[in-house]
Order: sequence, then C-alpha cells, then structure tokens
Amino acid sequence: MTVNGNLYDWESVEVQLPGGVAVGITNISYSDERPIEARYGKGNVPRGYGRKNYKATGSMELDRDEAEALREALGGSVYNSKPFQIVVSYGNDDMPTVTDTLPAVKITKNDTSAGQDDDNAGALKHDLTILAPIKWGGTPAL
Repeated sequence: MTVNGNLYDWESVEVQLPGGVAVGITNISYSDERPIEARYGKGNVPRGYGRKNYKATGSMELDRDEAEALREALGGSVYNSKPFQIVVSYGNDDMPTVTDTLPAVKITKNDTSAGQDDDNAGALKHDLTILAPIKWGGTPAL
C-alpha cells in the first residue's frame, strides 16, 4: 500500500472498447444493484426477504472522433450491434491493477450538446444497459 503517494486517478484509467483502447474518453460511470424487499406475514416484523432482479447501467462520454470509431467498430450502428464488452482497468506503478469488466453492453441513448464556448464541441454521451453481471475486480457481481 502506498502512503502519501499517487493513488488511482484519471491518468491511471484505461478503457478498452471494441475498437481498442479509448483515448478520447472523458468519463465512464457504471453501477449495479440487486434490491431486496422485506416479506411480512402475521405481525409487524419481516419474516424474511425477497430478492428482486439484478440491474446494471452506466454511461460514458466520448470525443466525437472516438464515438465515430466506436460506431464503426460496432458495424455502423450503435443500436443495431450485438452486445459488446467494455474493460476498465485502474492501475499505476505503485498500486496493483484492478480490472472491471462490463461483459455485455448495449448503448441505449446518444446525447450531444455543443455551445460557442465549448472546447470539446460535439462530445457524445452514451447511456448504457449492461446485460450481464459486472465483474468487479474480476469477480462477477452474482
């Protein structure tokens, strides 16, 4: 463990998309959940719980050229492609590399905005639905 050293930062992150390592990525976010619901019977104390369905979602923001390269790697359409994998690695010289895998991703929304003062005009934000359990540090969520 590093003390007072460089921990993981954006420079430590590598994102592997179908077209290769993304250099024009400015943001990636992903999360998952498996809610539970208390189950009641007689009385006011839960007898147990019921499990709801697993759900994983995410988003990423790509520079326009990176978004176009991804679209091409997916066969020309981000909506008509098969689910694809995204691999996110966090590592630097002093810390072990941690790798998260989003194994089956579909893009569900494209969003772009540009203004006169934007230094990154045309960046695309992609909303993601993740169709298989995220592998957090190599271990599947389920």
